[in-house]
Amino acid sequence: MTEKEGPAARKQSRVSKLAKSNREAFDRARARATETNEMLERSITARDEWKQIQDRAEQSQVGQGPLVPVEPQMEVEQEDWVYQTVDEETLEALSHRVVLTTSAGQRKILFQTKNLDEAVDCASRIVEFADGCVLVETVDP
Repeated sequence: MTEKEGPAARKQSRVSKLAKSNREAFDRARARATETNEMLERSITARDEWKQIQDRAEQSQVGQGPLVPVEPQMEVEQEDWVYQTVDEETLEALSHRVVLTTSAGQRKILFQTKNLDEAVDCASRIVEFADGCVLVETVDP
């Protein structure tokens, strides 16, 4: 025989069924942990972006006054229809509108306000009575 002969029996690595199932369970747990961390990071990013949007909206309304009534464009007095107009200065001061979206998908602009706080306050009161979604939108310049 030669000096360097291999062992007579070949070594086999055997993994028990329990060890194999444990390894698979740990792999699944690591995958879930990674996925959970990614979801958490996305949630934190979305929260931070939302906070920035909210801060910008609040800063943009600084210096704007409270809600002021805007006269209707048309009134019906007995059998006469009276058309009214709103002065341009009042219209330029309006920054947010409250929109009702019904369950049927139809949109109706209810009114416009001078600042975000007033629009949100009014929208929250309308939500209690309306069957649908009330949105607050900015008025495009």
